[in-house]
Amino acid sequence: MPTIKASDFNGDLSDFLKDYKYQQKLTPKLDDLEGVKLSPELVNEIVLWKVNRYVLLDVDQLHRLDTVATLKPGEHRKALAILEELLGVPGVDLPMASTFLRFRNPSVFQIIDGHVYRAVYGEKYPFRPSGSKKTFGDKNKKIVAYFDYLDKLIELCNRKTLTFGTVDRLLYKFDKQENDKLKGTEPDT
Repeated sequence: MPTIKASDFNGDLSDFLKDYKYQQKLTPKLDDLEGVKLSPELVNEIVLWKVNRYVLLDVDQLHRLDTVATLKPGEHRKALAILEELLGVPGVDLPMASTFLRFRNPSVFQIIDGHVYRAVYGEKYPFRPSGSKKTFGDKNKKIVAYFDYLDKLIELCNRKTLTFGTVDRLLYKFDKQENDKLKGTEPDT
């Protein structure tokens, strides 16, 4: 089928606007910026809107996420309920959920993505097909994989005398330097 230009369309182009349902909570906020000064936070919201990565957690979810700050090293499985909840939020997959957890408590949680997974296991991250932005995989399998990954990181840190709180960063750099480029779109690095 040949490409149709909007200028050649015979119908009412305005009809397409009724189907526009992109970032339904953020779009109205950004559409109403008259008189609002730009701030770094607002710029970040605009960027996240554009790349369709804006994640909205409600106050209760943020409170539950804050509770992981009290966990001690090795207690990562106590965050099962919040990890399940995060994986149910639109726009949040395991790399993003692990990033939230890591920044709340880096002594217990670390980020998982294609680079660090490959650095630890020597194989491709299993929850994203190569060359696709579409994620796949059962939520429970992701949770088990993440908790097992954290166990592996604890073992690696003990064996190589590494600091757990920054091990994801050094593994990321290690993989980028020592291994081939990840095929397809790199997941949440």
